[in-house]
Amino acid sequence: MSIQTSGRQRTLDERDARALTEVMTVEEDVGRVRGCEDMYLVTTGSGSTYLVDMRQQACECWDDTVRGAGCKHRRRVAFATGRRPIPAWADRSAIDDGLGDHVDGEPDYEHFDSGVDR
Repeated sequence: MSIQTSGRQRTLDERDARALTEVMTVEEDVGRVRGCEDMYLVTTGSGSTYLVDMRQQACECWDDTVRGAGCKHRRRVAFATGRRPIPAWADRSAIDDGLGDHVDGEPDYEHFDSGVDR
């Protein structure tokens, strides 16, 4: 995901872009995370489900377990719950419509003046 601004192009990290644009559902207080604070289930468009523990900053997916680089599932939880703001210059029309559904928090969108729009 990128956008042209003031003659230069800004680009999100690949995992950030995938976390924002791919179809994923983030759920809290259901199934094996019921009653577990800061734990979420993330279901991808392909139907795979991963446990994300935001206290430990961990996901059970291969990418996070092996590479330890902060997988798209952890990033999706951070964006969906408002723990991490979405850059103001990000193309909102490319962001998955379901971002923020099924969680108590809500996504934060930065303003160009570095403020946050909730």
